[in-house]
Amino acid sequence: MRTIKNILVPVDVMEDNDFFVEYAKLMAEKLDAKITLLYARPPLDRFYDVYLTDDVVEKLKADSKQRALDELEKLAEDQLASMDVSIKLRRGQPQDLILEMTDTDDYDMVIMGTHCRKGVERVLFGSVANRVVKHSNTPVLTIHPAECKG
Repeated sequence: MRTIKNILVPVDVMEDNDFFVEYAKLMAEKLDAKITLLYARPPLDRFYDVYLTDDVVEKLKADSKQRALDELEKLAEDQLASMDVSIKLRRGQPQDLILEMTDTDDYDMVIMGTHCRKGVERVLFGSVANRVVKHSNTPVLTIHPAECKG
């Protein structure tokens, strides 16, 4: 059995992360492990290019990056204050970045939340957690929000 010392916790700064970050904290405390909070910022260039100047796009990117960092730091401070936590902010598709990081970096486990999407919504929006579970060589623990009903 593998020793778990580094846990990757992907979060979405636009969503509620409390329900699964608590589990990550509990696991990290029990295992004396380090947590890395990751926010994968989706590439938005294709939406901006047609309508905005390069200067405006760069300003939007910088502002967006700073807001995301502020949210990650607030999450770490509010929920993981006593923990060994690092923060990573990357640009790209969330599932691709998570899988890349688990393949190339030294993570022993991934703990992530789900949205409980079903039916057409799941087909349209997909499931990052589902793709990570299917393709990861690293153990993945997914946590459903309390309001998710079977």
